[in-house]
Amino acid sequence: MSIKVGFNDLIGSVQNKSRTAEPRLEGRGVERSFDQVLRDLERPSLERSKSVDSSQQADGVLFSKHAATRLKSRGIELGSQDLEALSDAIDRLSKKNARESLLLLGDNAFIVGIPKRTVITAMTRSEAVGSIFTNIDSTLVVR
Repeated sequence: MSIKVGFNDLIGSVQNKSRTAEPRLEGRGVERSFDQVLRDLERPSLERSKSVDSSQQADGVLFSKHAATRLKSRGIELGSQDLEALSDAIDRLSKKNARESLLLLGDNAFIVGIPKRTVITAMTRSEAVGSIFTNIDSTLVVR
């Protein structure tokens, strides 16, 4: 037994669906513009830093949720001098057009997304010894 389905049979069901240019939140009775949806998508990256203590948001350095978890689980505490050193290092790397860098700062190592000034992950230097870091374009030994 064989069933024949033609192209027009398939395309007809797609063409009959109504489409709108503006995204809607079904069931909430709320209409949002594309700009509002885009702003909402950008917000989580800013909210990620809120999961870290406010002292660790100084000097425009953000911490991803992953990095915040690593800092806590590995017992890495950053003081204001450390945050200032991270910020200065990011500024230096930005001037050299770095994109993703390994920063060695004291007893800690950080992978940082330079354009977004975001620490992606953090580890102690002893954990970093012997590790292979890929997808980075630069390294800076701060201290």
